[in-house]
Amino acid sequence: MDLERIFFPEVSFEELFGKNETIDIQGVVHMGAVEPKCLNRNKVSLVLMAVFAVCGMFAADSSNAEPYTVGLVEWAPWATAYVAEEKGFWKSEGLDVEVKQFDDYASGSVKAFKYGRTDFGIMMLGSAVDLIRKAPRYTIIYEHGWSHGGDLFILGNGLERIDDLKGKRIGTYSAAAPVSFFLSKVLKNAHLKLGDVELIEVSNTSKLNNSFRKGVVSAIVSYDPEASKVVGDGMGQLMFTSADFSGVIPEGIVVQNRILKENPADVQKFLRGWLRAVKWQSDPANRAAYLAILKRTMFKGTEYSLADIEELASGGIVHGTLEGITEKNQREVHEYIKELLAHLKENGHRIKSLNPRDYTATHMAVKAAKTIF
Repeated sequence: MDLERIFFPEVSFEELFGKNETIDIQGVVHMGAVEPKCLNRNKVSLVLMAVFAVCGMFAADSSNAEPYTVGLVEWAPWATAYVAEEKGFWKSEGLDVEVKQFDDYASGSVKAFKYGRTDFGIMMLGSAVDLIRKAPRYTIIYEHGWSHGGDLFILGNGLERIDDLKGKRIGTYSAAAPVSFFLSKVLKNAHLKLGDVELIEVSNTSKLNNSFRKGVVSAIVSYDPEASKVVGDGMGQLMFTSADFSGVIPEGIVVQNRILKENPADVQKFLRGWLRAVKWQSDPANRAAYLAILKRTMFKGTEYSLADIEELASGGIVHGTLEGITEKNQREVHEYIKELLAHLKENGHRIKSLNPRDYTATHMAVKAAKTIF
């Protein structure tokens, strides 16, 4: 790299240092056999400017960065990952991040993260808690938002009321903690408990719809875009959505502990890139561009119009202000985890720690958000 031409186009290094001196990219001046000239303050300032500029260039260069993979499924509020990728927010932080979209949630995205095939996972935070309580190899680093009407409880046409489900099968795209927690609140309205029904997990929502249509299950818990299809074709009755229980299904980011331990600076950069994407997509002036990104990435190859995608995006709430991000990640996420752990314990699951903070490191996101918003 020709530092002289970049930083001192009208001043030679010989004029600054003398003939037998060089400077490397770490800013170390190497003296030759000839005693160097004394540097005045202006020359020292120029040297320091060169050093810091070069260091900045290397820090922001993602070409030599360790590659990371983040996994998700087709759920519009999680498309922030594509925004960070498309707008170059991760790249400008010096990270090389690939977004990998799976067809299935439990058997696809969550399973891949569980076995270390992805480095970061975008998922329901209840799923993350479930993973951590079984094997503490992961950490929740951010609450991004929550489902707000995008998760649906649909009753089969052969039944009139929810309490008719006692002893029957309920199909769900995931039988793990976050969905069972939502379902428990639905059943409570009919004075039923999870033990009064049989849960059948079908992680592919299209196949879940088929099971519902064939009468294999009497009700389903699913999410859009597939969930509304069985209501639209008259096969089921929409009884409740996640909007009826505000904050019941929070969603966010979880990371492999090996990365958090070995490369905490990269985790911070990942969060910065993500939060810059959140800030960008939260600006109403960028709404059309945001929906266009979703159409050519997450919903590539589908027949959804921009209006359809707008409706799908409305199924979740994304925390888009510093106040909201701080409140959710400092306090509310821990209240949710506490309530969820109590739910799991009540239903016979083994809990090693009931302390919500053993599951999180969300302070990193709050710190990053304060420099961005």
